Amino acid sequence: MNFDYPGYPLTFVQKMPCNDDTAHQFTLIYTFFSPVTKYKYVLSADYHEEDVFAIKFYCKKDKHSKYKYSKIVNKGDLGNILLTCLSVIPLLLIQYPTASFTFIGSPTLDPKSKKLEPPVNNQRFRIYASIVAKRIGAFTFSHKEYPHISGYLLLNNKSEDHEKKEATIKAMFQNTYDNVLDLP
Repeated sequence: MNFDYPGYPLTFVQKMPCNDDTAHQFTLIYTFFSPVTKYKYVLSADYHEEDVFAIKFYCKKDKHSKYKYSKIVNKGDLGNILLTCLSVIPLLLIQYPTASFTFIGSPTLDPKSKKLEPPVNNQRFRIYASIVAKRIGAFTFSHKEYPHISGYLLLNNKSEDHEKKEATIKAMFQNTYDNVLDLP
């Protein structure tokens, strides 16, 4: 799959505080529009303790669905949409130069059977991991894959002790999110 797409401009919408007792501190919300799908998309960058952002996106038309991260629009333009999501990383590095980034590929919801794909090494994870490995080099980040939870971590190379930082980030996410399976 070729991922030489230009992507779309991101529009910053707002910074939303998180007032619970988890490691999630705030969320930066962006939007973008795909002229191919004719849909607006919402990208959220959830900032957590340990200087790490979780990047998520969904089609705005699905914002009230509990499966918004699992639905497939299926109108093409995947390359531009995913590269637009990756384009938030250099923007965030300006203000957060030591930040790391993570994502989890949500299981795909089959619209006919209404069944979710298993969370292990799912289709979205395989696509995201392929794109990230091709588009983001190893100068700024160390790439860490967790196929058993369909997770990916871009660990900022400015972190002093990579093993300790990775372990701390994993523990923080396990304590924050019930749906993150046990990380080895």
